[in-house]
This record gives sequence, C-alpha cells and structure tokens, in this order.
Amino acid sequence: MEILVIGNGLAGLSAAIEGAKRGAKVTLVSQNTADRSQSVMAEGGINAALNTKGENDSTVLHGEETLKSACGLASSDAVKQMTEAAPSIIKYLNQIGVVFSRDEQGNADVRAFGGQSKRRTVYAKSGIGRQLVAAMSQEVRKYTAQGFIQLKEHHRFVELILQPAYENASEDSHKLFSNQCGEKCIGAIVQDIHTGRYEAIVADSVVMATGGMNGLFGETTGSYLSDGMATATAFKQGVKLANLEMIQYHPTTMTRGEKRFLISEAARGEGGRLFVYRQKSKEQDAVSLEEKEKWYFMEEMYPERGNLMPRDIVSQTMYKVGKEHGQIYLDLTHIPRQILEIKLKEVCDTCRTFFDIEPSKEYIPVSPGVHYFMGGFYVDEGHRCSMAGLYAAGECASQYHGANRLGGNSTLGAIYGGMKAVESVIADFVDDIHAKKNRTEYAQKYLGRKFTVYDSKAISYGQNIVQNDIVRKLQRLMMNSMGILRNEEVLQESLNELDILNKKVEKTGYSELEKAHIEAFIGLAKATIKSALERKESRGAHIRTDYPNRNDEKYAKVLIAHCDKEGEVSVCAN
Repeated sequence: MEILVIGNGLAGLSAAIEGAKRGAKVTLVSQNTADRSQSVMAEGGINAALNTKGENDSTVLHGEETLKSACGLASSDAVKQMTEAAPSIIKYLNQIGVVFSRDEQGNADVRAFGGQSKRRTVYAKSGIGRQLVAAMSQEVRKYTAQGFIQLKEHHRFVELILQPAYENASEDSHKLFSNQCGEKCIGAIVQDIHTGRYEAIVADSVVMATGGMNGLFGETTGSYLSDGMATATAFKQGVKLANLEMIQYHPTTMTRGEKRFLISEAARGEGGRLFVYRQKSKEQDAVSLEEKEKWYFMEEMYPERGNLMPRDIVSQTMYKVGKEHGQIYLDLTHIPRQILEIKLKEVCDTCRTFFDIEPSKEYIPVSPGVHYFMGGFYVDEGHRCSMAGLYAAGECASQYHGANRLGGNSTLGAIYGGMKAVESVIADFVDDIHAKKNRTEYAQKYLGRKFTVYDSKAISYGQNIVQNDIVRKLQRLMMNSMGILRNEEVLQESLNELDILNKKVEKTGYSELEKAHIEAFIGLAKATIKSALERKESRGAHIRTDYPNRNDEKYAKVLIAHCDKEGEVSVCAN
C-alpha cells in the first residue's frame, strides 16, 4: 500500500508513523524540515484525562467539556474516541522520548487550561511543540532508515491529481460521502522548491496535513508556511470544506511588525490575571493612569472560572471591555519567580526577547489575535474527505473542535487525527494491480499536459504567494469583515470587493499557475465570508451583532462550502 502525506507537522508526522507501523510505503512531502513546522510553536500542552491530581477527572468529562466548548458542532462519537485515546497517546509519547514536565510523584505533570474544570493539560517547560516534534521526527527517521518512509522535504504541494472514478470502485468505501463526486484522488503534483522541478506522486491514498489558513489573514500567531493554499487549491478542485466561519481569536497575543506572538494560555493557567485600568467613578473627570484602578474584569464577570473561561468568551469580553476602557494587560507579577522561569519559560522569553518586557515586574499589554481555524476539510469520523482517496487531519480538517477549540486539544487532535486517518486508509484499501498501473500512466500524462519540467519563476513564488498586492488586499478585507464581531453589511461589502479583486488577477504579470492559485485563494476567502453570512446567529467563535442569539433550531448544523467546475462558491447546511 502506498500513502502520500502532505505536511510534516504533528498530524503529518503521526500519519506517516502510523502508516509505517502498519507496513505501508509512505511518502512524506513538506515545504521544510519538521523543526520548522507550525507545530513546533505549540506552547500550552496536550490534553489527556490522566487524573493524577485527585480531582476525579475522566475521559468522559474531557469529552463533555470538549463538546460543550464546540457548541453543538462537533461529532460526539468522534470526540469520545479522541478523548478516550488521549491517555494512551501520552503513554506512547513517553515511550518515544517526549520529555514532559514531571510532578513530585514522577507523573507527567498537568495544569489548568481554559474551558476545563480539571487539570488535564500535560506540558513541557522547554515547549511542548518542540518536544513532540523532536520525538516524532526521530520516529520518522527510524522508519525512513528501514525503508518504510520516503522524505521529500523542500517540496511544495501544487495540486491534487484527480482521475475519473473507476467503474469497479466500491460504493461503500466512503459511506458518508458516497456518490457525491465522480473523481478519485490518486496523488498530487509537488514542486521542488530549490530546482523548480515538478513531480507527480501517485498513491493509494492521500492524507492532507497542511495546517491552518493563516494566509487568509496574514497577521496571525501561525506560521507563514501554513498559508492555506493547499486547502484553497483542493477546494477549487471540488473538495468540500466545513465550518469556515469558526475562527478562533486567542485572547492573549502581542504584535510586532506583521507578526502576532502568542502569550500562552498557560500564563493564565498558572495564575495570570487580565485587567484594565478604569476610572474609579463615572463622575470623575479625565484622570491619569496612576489615579485609575485596576479592574480584573474576568474575575468579576465570571467568578466561577475567571480568566480560564473558554477562549471565545475571553476574547469577546476583552474586545468589549477594551473598546470602552482601552489597553488590556496580563498581570504575572504576583507569580513566584520559580514558576515563571520553569513553567512559563516560553512566555518570559517572548516578552524579554521581542518586547523588552520583564514579566516578573511589568504588566504585559495583550489583545486577541487570529490563532486557530476550527473549519477546514469536511471529514467524517474516520477523517475521509468528500472525495474518494483523500483524507485530512490536524488543523486543516474540520473535526473535534466545532465552534470553539479548547486549549490543549489541538496537539491531541492532530496526533490522534493522523492515526485515525491512516486507520481509515487501511480499512478502505483495495489491492488492484490494474488500477495502480492505470493511475501511474494517467498521472504522468496529467503532469505532461499541465506542467513544464522546470519553472524557475515558480520557485520564488512558492515563498511569496501571500505577499503580493492582491493577496494583501484580500487579507485586509478578511481582517475587517471576519473579526471577533461581524455583521451582514460589512461581510457583504467584503464579498463584493473579492469579486473586484478576482477580475484584477488576469491583469497581473504572474504565470498561469500563479494566477490559478491566487484565484483559488480568493475562492477560499469567498467561502469563508459566505459561511459567516449564512450562519445568521451567534455561536462560539462566530458572533453576529445583527443576530446576537444562538439559534439551535436552524443552525445547530455544520455549514458546508463547495466550489463547482465553473468556480462558483456555494454554502449550505448539512
């Protein structure tokens, strides 16, 4: 069996390892080495109900709180399977060498995170992302040495290779999505970033693990490598997406230049307090900062969990409070120095290195910023996409998180999702020698028809697609219309502006492939805005000021976006 995995973050590494463990031949394609993937940036931890603190935690409670945060838009069965698997995943990660922080009993230590009533976020003082990626990369290298995995680093995804579905294909192989599409994914076109050479890679199945859609907004906490172009291209090719309107704004970020820096939720988990300066009474005239009082608004407005409310609630509250009172700060000055230096090392390093702030003595100015995309490829519980032969895992897939993600569930969802996707790949596999020969011949003809062997111009393009003028205008439109608070007038205006941008693409000096990718990016932006327009309610991360209430009768449903052969984008409820 041959499996092609696109992306080498946690989901891609997990899928590659799982495939190799099951005896498949895996090709792992990535734009850079794994230590440059976005997963390395994960700071908070990975959730698992280990119940080592005597709090009566359980996988059932973990699942319930995940579903509650998802606001009715996540599959209860899928979430149950993930949370039940979480403790065994921690055990596996221990075995392959992940260096978790330890408590006095020698257990992997856990801490509090927003939206959870128990301490269940396992962490590493040196950075959970670095630890997870390092250990899993070592596993990949082991299987590479054994011949099970072929690494293709410094290659970028160009597009899927789609072939008309075989007449003898099993109609039951994708039960949730059967007969919705007449094409089968048999591989992908990739390009060597250094030489510009195009290559067709064929496989029995393709697993997309390409991360979030950071390029739609530009200024996010995510990596520029995870720009969303792979999702946009697959969408243009007919693959369905879901819940695109659900975009998580992390409450505590800082900005320098065009980059958002994350101040991990761990800071609040260890006792960090959000506050704003306000006048002591409305009767006062304008006063200086020193004469104002600190208002720890989260603690007053949400006394049960205070600063550890779910991220959607914290971000929305900060937006409203900040609009009235000004800059919001995170106070860590009361936290013991030892905790700051050991448990919050990454937070302190970020503040000192990039902002010249000493967290033990100074307050940290923070604001909500685009952080995570709950929407993505529309997948079933087995991570099958709407097109036969295609699977997706990690942030690029719409699974587990619904309308709002719990901190610590992204790393868990990525690792578990990669495993689950390959489990489905194995279950769906049908060995057909004739079909393999057929697809190899088809892919080579496809490559010859559409791509020259070398295209030096596309080498630089691969690094700069999100930096051209049209995409920058698109990003400004998205930041303006898809913010924390949304309304129909602004959303519709932005949709109209996207049509104007689309007409300008033909007048650019880019190559045909570049134009096609920019058009795909605009199509993804349209699908996101149309999803926000279609959901006429407020739920989780999606807040409509013109529809402030949650409407379960009409909208306790997944919104699915589709792009037809003519490029027309439509959105409907499942």
